[in-house]
Amino acid sequence: MLVRLLTLICLASSSLAASAGIQVYAGGVAGVASLADPKASLKFREAGGGLYLHNSGWGKLDLAQQQQVLTNFAKLPVAIELGFGRSEARAAAWSRRLQSGYLALGIKPAFIAANAFANNHHPTVEQWRDYTHALRSAGLPASTLVLPTFEYANFRANLATLADNTVSKRRDFQELIRTAGGIVLDSPPGYSLRREANYRTWIIDAIHWTHQQGCTVVWIASPNSSRDHFRSDTGKFLRLLKQKNALPDVIVCENYNPHPPRNYPNVVGDENQPNTTLGVAWYLLNRFLPEIEVKREHSSVGQPDAHKPASATNH
Repeated sequence: MLVRLLTLICLASSSLAASAGIQVYAGGVAGVASLADPKASLKFREAGGGLYLHNSGWGKLDLAQQQQVLTNFAKLPVAIELGFGRSEARAAAWSRRLQSGYLALGIKPAFIAANAFANNHHPTVEQWRDYTHALRSAGLPASTLVLPTFEYANFRANLATLADNTVSKRRDFQELIRTAGGIVLDSPPGYSLRREANYRTWIIDAIHWTHQQGCTVVWIASPNSSRDHFRSDTGKFLRLLKQKNALPDVIVCENYNPHPPRNYPNVVGDENQPNTTLGVAWYLLNRFLPEIEVKREHSSVGQPDAHKPASATNH
């Protein structure tokens, strides 16, 4: 009975994602202030691109900058990346951060990605439910998916047994995905192409199994060490996924670098710069997805209400 209920949850989330085709979001940490510049993302926003707020980057902006970002992306989908709270205290802390840093500004996210596998920790379903409950108690809408970011395959300690620990073979992974309604895969394209074949097999297996359950797949495209090859590596990896019938429902273009080196090409930047996160996101919407004939629309996973930027007095 429980498995059937969880499957129905996945089917509901997947049908919403499928109706919208592949959605593309942009954001990041390094250069996050570019999101406040209306010119930097004009074409991307006009094409229906979404806003992705990494907590480490969002917290660097002052309230005026945050309000400008939300004004720029008004009526477009917004997603958030938070840390995961394994304990009751940590879950409560993240719920407070969600309320004060996001919900209080009028943001109603389409989905939240939480890094549940950070440092090779393996969250239990009970921990995930408690964490999600804490976020809901802070006012998170029921329509917002809260999805675990799976980094299991990225850790060296799991390399030797990766083929024996795919999602299709692990009941604990499966229950977590069903409970959440989907999965987030943090697999940088250049890194993924350089890894051994078993790594890519693990990613494809995770996408296939998640889609077979009717759940949502979010793929994070971050530059890792791609630098000037970020855009080309992203395209190459997506073509591989297409060949394997494993395209995600959502693509997030972001960076994680809090202290980028000088002349770092993968800042959030401008959509007209080819290897910035906005540049890659715009390339996907404008050229890549149409070239591989993938449908895309302007709606968002979970179909939340459009966010309404709150006034400074509401913060």
